Amino acid sequence: MDAVLATLMNVSQPTFDPFKYSGAWYEVASHKAGFYGLGQYDCMDTRGIYEYNPDRDEVDVATQCRHLDGRISGIKGVVKCPLSKTGRGLADCTLRFPTAPYVPPATYRVLETDYSSYALVEGSGDHSFVQIYSRYPRPGMRFIEEKKRLLRNWGYDTDLIHMTPVTLESDMSST
Repeated sequence: MDAVLATLMNVSQPTFDPFKYSGAWYEVASHKAGFYGLGQYDCMDTRGIYEYNPDRDEVDVATQCRHLDGRISGIKGVVKCPLSKTGRGLADCTLRFPTAPYVPPATYRVLETDYSSYALVEGSGDHSFVQIYSRYPRPGMRFIEEKKRLLRNWGYDTDLIHMTPVTLESDMSST
């Protein structure tokens, strides 16, 4: 009976697919407080490019944002997710920054995603850092409000989640 129950639990709980998660994600709203929010208070046009590396079973990520003064900042990291689903959300991963070894590994928890339009990502265990990602830089207010409602179900104070500004110059691929 235990084997049947375990099989049913695995069917009802989807597992994270890092290959489907790969590609461009645009931050369209967030709440960033605490250590990992430092230096991001004036970010706009925030995006991450994720690429699954099957040889290492990790996801390489390159993030960048444009600051109010026009400068562009970013960092490269590596997301590692356990093979089995544990803890909260769809994937309870760790984000580390090999190019900045003085930065401690961070929580990278994919709470929900449909892989094609949205992802809700938690960057801390204390609700101080959460992001709403979209595959498109301007998904619209209805999209953002729908995802904020989902985050409310995860226990977030959605009054703290604000839109991430997107300018007309949102393509930073040439920089």
